[in-house]
Amino acid sequence: AHGLVHLLYLARDVPEFSLGSSWLVPESARRPVALALMVTTVAAFVLVALAVWGVPGLSRIWPVLTIAAASLSLVLLVAFWNNWLILGVAIDIALIAVAAVRPGWAQHIVA
Repeated sequence: AHGLVHLLYLARDVPEFSLGSSWLVPESARRPVALALMVTTVAAFVLVALAVWGVPGLSRIWPVLTIAAASLSLVLLVAFWNNWLILGVAIDIALIAVAAVRPGWAQHIVA
């Protein structure tokens, strides 16, 4: 679900997810950079979901996939920052922490 939220960058009527302003990306590159980050973030989170559902091959590498997906998300959220996005940053940090620490309960949710 967290990965799919990034598709809100495509919605014109959701100002919290705006491609129009960035404090890091020059104006001429904003849209292509944002779209590339958004597509790779959503795709990476889809792979995480498949890993959690136990898809062979992916379920073994869920920590790497999770760290990659959350890191891409962080780059997108920070580059196109809005104060409302702090929850997304918190979710990304929590996901990275779980993937890095790999607590026992997390091992049980990945088939």
